[in-house]
Amino acid sequence: MATVEASVDVPAPLADAWDLYFDSDRWPAWVDQFAAVVSADGYPEAGGVLVWRSTAAGRGQVRERVVAHEPRSLHRIEFEDPESRGTLETRFGIVAEGEEGRTRVAQRLSYELTGGGPLAPITDFLFIRSQMRGSLERSLGALRLEANG
Repeated sequence: MATVEASVDVPAPLADAWDLYFDSDRWPAWVDQFAAVVSADGYPEAGGVLVWRSTAAGRGQVRERVVAHEPRSLHRIEFEDPESRGTLETRFGIVAEGEEGRTRVAQRLSYELTGGGPLAPITDFLFIRSQMRGSLERSLGALRLEANG
């Protein structure tokens, strides 16, 4: 399983950054390739399931199941889309003491490709991994901008 990581400092208090992250009305503004929610059952609580659809150039339909949800601290999901499956862990924390108005949001994506045959590991290493990291970075960068309002 491959792993990529990214983080960003969001110019908002922890509670506000947490609320923004789960505000589905604002996902189109910051979630990379997000188009629409198909269904949500119990999301974002542990055990909840979210199904969403990407833009035409994106991942297709994505199914997420929440495996951990610790308010204002941690959100971990298992996901599956037509090309991959894995986990996405998102952690929230105050950037530094005295900086309660800034929140660090860090993501760790572990995934495996579900197709591609014997060349999949090479394709992943040469092409896919950088795309996955780039997607995390684009989303987190846009989250920071969205928090600025």
